[in-house]
Amino acid sequence: MDLLRVLFLGAVFLFATSLIGMLFLAVTESRYAKKRTIRKRLLYMSAGGGYNKETFSIYKRELLKNAGFFERLAYSFPRLASLDRMLIRAGIALNASTFIFVSLALAAMGACAAQIYMNQPEAPIAIGLFLLVLPSLYLRHRQARVLAQFQEQFPEALDFLARALRSGHALTGGFEMVAKEMDDPLKTEFAVTVDEINLGLSFNEALEHLCTRIPSRDLRFFAITIQIQKETGGNIAEILDNISTLIRERVKFHRLVNTLTAEGRLSAIILLLLPITMGLYLYLTNYEYISLLWSEQMGMIMIVAASIGMIFGALVMKKIVAVEL
Repeated sequence: MDLLRVLFLGAVFLFATSLIGMLFLAVTESRYAKKRTIRKRLLYMSAGGGYNKETFSIYKRELLKNAGFFERLAYSFPRLASLDRMLIRAGIALNASTFIFVSLALAAMGACAAQIYMNQPEAPIAIGLFLLVLPSLYLRHRQARVLAQFQEQFPEALDFLARALRSGHALTGGFEMVAKEMDDPLKTEFAVTVDEINLGLSFNEALEHLCTRIPSRDLRFFAITIQIQKETGGNIAEILDNISTLIRERVKFHRLVNTLTAEGRLSAIILLLLPITMGLYLYLTNYEYISLLWSEQMGMIMIVAASIGMIFGALVMKKIVAVEL
């Protein structure tokens, strides 16, 4: 058995082991709501990125005090706040170390498989890079979908918070009620904000961490409104009602814009994917014909010119269909 086949089998083993481990943790932890809460809160705390090491270690030690072996092992790895934020926004309960490990194992497995089963010399590099980037693309897609869901829930949460304030609850109590009554992803975000306040952070710091985890302009307006109201006073419930109405109107306008520009965006996607798809098809079916593009000087010039033209066309079409809200 040659070295390449050994590396391929090793990559397959590592990838399969990581998947089995994640499935085992998901099945066992799904039976215990407290363990799910521990996992989510630690990830969200890390994703906030605003803690010093001492504060975060104290909170982590307190949460993991009664946790099992797997929880303590999973959260003993180094934390990457920026990647944690992306994983949290996407609703994927993995830490950054596990995500990087799975991406590398998937890329290595694809590159080794291409080297064994495909005769083209460029195939292992191309497939390895594609599989390395694929989890990140999926992560960004999930993140965008979760952020859109948060935007849909946010006006309702503002109405709920305004009613809580009118009924005599404090602002922190209103946050707790929103965290209990609303659905994810908004529910967990507000619950983490309440946890941070109970941990000892100021209200402004907790709101800043919330805005760091969720890059929403409406949420930033809400945080600024709360901060100004705490300094100058005013009818905060009425202000929240006005913000909620404004957000709903902007969401309606955004949906109208998406409907009117759907044809242009679909045309841009088709025009961008068509040459790439045809290139992959010719690469797999007639390698000698398409290999002239990178084996000849004129072919390299054509590739560079086509790439520049595609990028320029994509930017122009994006500028046409983009509407500033």
